[in-house]
Amino acid sequence: MKSLRHITPVLIIILIAVLAAGTVVEKLHGSEYALTHVYGTWWFVALWALVAVIMVVMAAKGRMWKRMAVCALHSSILLILLGALLTMLTGKHGRMKLEPNRPMSHFFIQNGEEITQEALPFSLTLDRFEIETYPNSKRPKDYVSHLQLTDGETTKEVVISMNNILKHKHYRFYQSDYDEQGNSILDVARDPWGIGVTYAGYALLFFALAALLVERRKNMPAVTWSWLSVLVILAVALHIRMLTKQLMPVLRSPFFSIHISTIVTAYILLFGILVVGIIALIKPKDRPRLERLKTLSTEMLYPAVALLAAGIFIGAIWANVSWGNYWSWDPKEVWALITLLIYAAPLHEKGWKTFQKPLFFHIYGILAFLSVVITYFGVNLILGGVHAYN
Repeated sequence: MKSLRHITPVLIIILIAVLAAGTVVEKLHGSEYALTHVYGTWWFVALWALVAVIMVVMAAKGRMWKRMAVCALHSSILLILLGALLTMLTGKHGRMKLEPNRPMSHFFIQNGEEITQEALPFSLTLDRFEIETYPNSKRPKDYVSHLQLTDGETTKEVVISMNNILKHKHYRFYQSDYDEQGNSILDVARDPWGIGVTYAGYALLFFALAALLVERRKNMPAVTWSWLSVLVILAVALHIRMLTKQLMPVLRSPFFSIHISTIVTAYILLFGILVVGIIALIKPKDRPRLERLKTLSTEMLYPAVALLAAGIFIGAIWANVSWGNYWSWDPKEVWALITLLIYAAPLHEKGWKTFQKPLFFHIYGILAFLSVVITYFGVNLILGGVHAYN
């Protein structure tokens, strides 16, 4: 058990370093190169598998099943990793272009520089493509494809638009783009096994996070929950404000505002830990004072990590609903995951006793906020990616 406690921090550090390096590789060489040479490699999968194995061993030796919420949390992570593996091994993602009145029964998959054609057991025919605009404006509100789906001798009319996908025989079609000739471009996904397992992991994760917060609430003073309630109210207000704005079509989803509100609330709490850490270092020799401030930071850390985890996976669900891919290894996704890993570490202070030292805890809390800065600002300004508009 002691050897695992020494191996686990090293493994997490290696994982964080690889993830960070992957975002740099993507910036320099593009997303396809990063996927092929980092995120899609056997050694990267083996690294995550090793993390999963260590989690299982530590859970067994620590008799984690005695704490239902903690057991559920770690089980959800294993399910999510298993779902990701199934998606990688059995899932297919590609793209097809539909021209008006021309049946199409195949799509194209790109693997690095190689493009392969994949047949569909049915065909789609584009009747017309429309760009809907806001009233009295030329600003796009939605992109809509009106199609004919022909399967054997059966033909039916279907409509695909942003956040309104077509599902048929384990295939899912998403409105992705269009060209100047009025052709509609669709993303195509087929993932019969991975999605179900992954969503089961998400459901178990949300249950576990809620249970842990309820369990933790018994040890938290009322003032902490008062501040948390204020943050939640602010997040809900942000959610309502975003719903009333004229967003670009791809962002017109209730998942978007919930995702942003949850993440922002987590960041506010993490900023609070930064402030408390700075205050603690002003006079670090007073140990009782350091202990009290550490307790305050810990009270903010639990809901912050819970909200950050929930926000990340709400975003993953939104991505799957809108684009057919719940995780694309985009730089902002990766750095949000890095931030989650960094801030989850102090929650394991019983196993990693270094975090029990107040001074180290506060210094760690200050330095850890650099990951939030990179996630929120650095990705937009330097690394780019599909989330650069956030």
